[in-house]
Amino acid sequence: MNCPKWLFFTFLLISLNVAFSGEPTPIRSISELDGIDLRITNHPFAEYPDICQDKTGDIFIVYSEMIDGKERIVLKIVHDLVMTDSLQVSESVGIEGFPRIVSCPSGVVWIVWAGKRGGNWDLYARNMTNSALSPEIRLTNDPAADLHPAIVSDMQNNIWIAWERVEGADFDIYGMKIIDNHPGEPFSIADTENKEFRPTLAIDAKNCIYAAWDCQKSENYEILLRKCVNGKWQTAKSVSPEASGKNMAPSLTIDAKGKVTVAWHSNLLASGGLDYNPWIFMKSFNADGTTRFFTPANDGDRQKLGEDQGIEFPNILMDKQGKLWLFGRPSQNFFVQCIQSDQVSPIYRFDIEGWGGRGQDVRAIVGQDGKIYSVRRDLRAIYLNRFDPASKNLAFIQKTSPVSAKPPIQVAEKKENSVGFSLPDGYQIYFGDIHQHSALSDGMGTPDECFTRSRFNMRHDFAALTDHEWFTQNYILPSEWEWIKIVGQSFSEDSVFTTIPAYEWTTGRVPKGFGHKNVYFSSWDKPIFSCRFDATNTTDLVALLKQNQAIAIPHHVGWTGTDWEAMDSIAIPVSEIVSSHGAFEYMGNEPIAHRGGIPGSFIQDGLARGNRFGLVGGSDGHGLKWHHGVGTKYSEWASGLTGVIAKENSREAILDAIKHRRVYATSGTRIRLNFQINGCMMGESITSTRNPEIQIDVLGTAKIHYVVLLRDNQPILTIGKDFDEGRGVRRTFVDETATAGEHFYYIRVIQEDNEMAWSSPMWVEVRK
Repeated sequence: MNCPKWLFFTFLLISLNVAFSGEPTPIRSISELDGIDLRITNHPFAEYPDICQDKTGDIFIVYSEMIDGKERIVLKIVHDLVMTDSLQVSESVGIEGFPRIVSCPSGVVWIVWAGKRGGNWDLYARNMTNSALSPEIRLTNDPAADLHPAIVSDMQNNIWIAWERVEGADFDIYGMKIIDNHPGEPFSIADTENKEFRPTLAIDAKNCIYAAWDCQKSENYEILLRKCVNGKWQTAKSVSPEASGKNMAPSLTIDAKGKVTVAWHSNLLASGGLDYNPWIFMKSFNADGTTRFFTPANDGDRQKLGEDQGIEFPNILMDKQGKLWLFGRPSQNFFVQCIQSDQVSPIYRFDIEGWGGRGQDVRAIVGQDGKIYSVRRDLRAIYLNRFDPASKNLAFIQKTSPVSAKPPIQVAEKKENSVGFSLPDGYQIYFGDIHQHSALSDGMGTPDECFTRSRFNMRHDFAALTDHEWFTQNYILPSEWEWIKIVGQSFSEDSVFTTIPAYEWTTGRVPKGFGHKNVYFSSWDKPIFSCRFDATNTTDLVALLKQNQAIAIPHHVGWTGTDWEAMDSIAIPVSEIVSSHGAFEYMGNEPIAHRGGIPGSFIQDGLARGNRFGLVGGSDGHGLKWHHGVGTKYSEWASGLTGVIAKENSREAILDAIKHRRVYATSGTRIRLNFQINGCMMGESITSTRNPEIQIDVLGTAKIHYVVLLRDNQPILTIGKDFDEGRGVRRTFVDETATAGEHFYYIRVIQEDNEMAWSSPMWVEVRK
């Protein structure tokens, strides 16, 4: 098969031509704005908080909570930073999530959320008057999955809701108006052939409703805005530059003069090019028809290489003095920043530090006292914060940057291995990244962005999202697992792009734990086997894997370790050898170094113990340049690939190849590799009554430095640069020194550009 085109990320080339300058925006503590935190929950199994205030001044916080494996919607009431009441909102427990809350001018509080009951996702609502909850109202009742609602109240106390409506691969935005507790008929806000996500709503002083959302079009995402005047929806208009990067997760606010401001995150550069991390962009539409397109980020912000790279999932609001406040999520924190005209404040960071364990965004309101109240799912718990936007410590230190509306620089596609070699019996080589993370665990981005990037940017044949099910006090809730499955299935297309249901089973480092292992399923109807509740050790995990025809793959074994003694050739058929954490073939690996170094935990150690497993690669990407300074490449997404030898591009064929070890690993490039002994394919165990005859075929993406054949972890043949092989190596070698008994063989490839590949081993019992 001719290798498909690989569209390199535009930012990789642009980064060579764009010179950044200046210092990053200073970071200060939110305590400088008299910020005070109140812990709302006492356990980590709570997510998606939202906030409102009624006319009495009480603060209402709603969120989803899991107890004994079942989710429910919970409401907390706070008065003067003291919790006064806690109520269960959803009448059902099971899979209930993504709540939103709003207070009407009359003081009635409305809560809307999504629940999966009877096998289908629908929207439900309740309202509260005088501390009493109304009966539950079912808002939708159709075969589609109705998810991720947004909610707003107009001046007449009518409730407007927008949400994602999903049928198969079709993602649309629908809306509803509730009048006097009576839900109206659902209506379409956005219904195109593209996927529409993440709606948000706002209302102006004239009672006009605004809806914004993002729309995925091939490799790009676009922000769209639509206005409703007197019940009539106007034509949607594009807010972000067309065909320009990943513009996602919009937020809306409208000031007293009718100026509409839309904020979203994007990998755009202010100059019009594309970058790696997302940053916040804003566009204001003034009442006189003029617009302003800008970003609070400066060039120095984009140079960051630590754990606070990028900003995503913005929420914006106007305070009572007309200042614009931006809340966002860097890769491993939450922050707020003030913008007044073209002046920008420092970044004020919420004071809880640490890796991972956070929710998606910060939800905020301006209180009756003029203070700003916000809720966030931070490390281990949900917190309410109050700070003073009129604090005398608020400073403005730099100006916003105007953003070019021109399209990004176009970079030609790069062809890799357009000419290959034939494999026997109709087999072909497919490439994919089966180890990626999103903001649902400790990465950046959304599940749909993961599959968009793999399919359209990286041109992979298959992909998996492997978010941690339990890590740094953050748990994948049942509603989140359902969302991952909905999105994953929607991106799969027969023979074109295959998605694999997966997650990461994450225990502590060896010897306290059992290392990290990704779990892969053959169908989308499986539950998570949690390392906290269901499978607390590898032995228990293996038993569950076998019961469900699933497999697991250990990774970064030399850094966090793995329990080689618990390996199982059926349930754990392969191990990851390379990722953004480096290459873990052996201690001191070259030319690709590795993170950490636990003796006895490297791939060669596992093979020497007699374990039989194949080798795969994966990016382990979290959306961070150089993986926050400890990675091997600027782009994590180009740090590891799995090559699969299969007869078709389908989930069944891909997983069958992994289970039978017909796979190999590369450090991110599409090196083509064929390794056979006595006519049998890589990964097999065979018996030979003669000296093993070894066939090696390699086609690199750059000139070959060396191809090394190893037997029992020792090199027995080295070919390549010294033999003027160029980009390709084809060699038949008879191992005349093989003694009687069992041996394992594998191939290591090193290119002149230091990219690498490794075949899965073969096990040969030599009988002479």
